[in-house]
Amino acid sequence: MIIRKVQKRDVGKLETFFKNCLTDLVKRESKELDLIEEEVDQLNRIVKESLADSKIAFFVGELNGQIVGTIALTKPNRVISENIRTESDVFEISSVYVHPSYQRQGIGQYLFQHIKKELIRMGNVKYYLDAGFSSSQQYWVQQLGNPSFRLKDYWGEGEDHFIWIRNL
Repeated sequence: MIIRKVQKRDVGKLETFFKNCLTDLVKRESKELDLIEEEVDQLNRIVKESLADSKIAFFVGELNGQIVGTIALTKPNRVISENIRTESDVFEISSVYVHPSYQRQGIGQYLFQHIKKELIRMGNVKYYLDAGFSSSQQYWVQQLGNPSFRLKDYWGEGEDHFIWIRNL
């Protein structure tokens, strides 16, 4: 797999990629379908911002010329910044998606290792990461342990939001 920074030519492919990933996720978790469009719009904004702002690092993972995963370093999102005290020089690891056909093959782990090396290269040893979908929460608990913060019933009764603060 090749991991590289996003390019303008990826924008259309990424919109389709995000729709596929989120459609699968929303169906598996029995969430509202209108959530897909909202999330895809947000991800597309991050991609476009990364093309214009060198402080945002957005990466794609390619296998045989096809985008199979994404990961980014961004400013902490609204959920993080409105619920915990953030530090201005600490990035959020965000936009972590693996195409449904390629999940459970180590691609997410490979992307995560890449982004941690990128943080070190940039001189950062701390990061934030958050998850609202239960399958994402389970994955990150396995990778990072229990969250630093659990926002109880954030998305509705029994639907918490997890935030991790970690050092490399």
